[in-house]
Amino acid sequence: MGKTRQYNIEGVLLEIPLCYDQLTGKEIEIFPDFIENPVYTPEGCPILFTGEDACAYGQAPDGAPCIDCGSCRFYRQTPGTLIGVCGHEQKRRNLAVGEKKPYKGGIRE
Repeated sequence: MGKTRQYNIEGVLLEIPLCYDQLTGKEIEIFPDFIENPVYTPEGCPILFTGEDACAYGQAPDGAPCIDCGSCRFYRQTPGTLIGVCGHEQKRRNLAVGEKKPYKGGIRE
């Protein structure tokens, strides 16, 4: 296995693979697809990439439209990386049944 970088994201240990980038001359992180393969904190909050498109629940702190998770007031950025945790109640996983909480009309992605 190649080089990796480890992060403890609110109780979840993630091992992120690194790839050498010739243009910058640095090792860069290759983040997994957290939408296709969700990862949740012990409290049921989803871990997401900062640049992921904003969801229907996104709210910017200043009232401007959210364009991505990083611009949302519910997103808790992890220092030193481009991943963090969504704290919106509707995005949480229901720990009792292992599924996301329902909203009006079904399950929100």
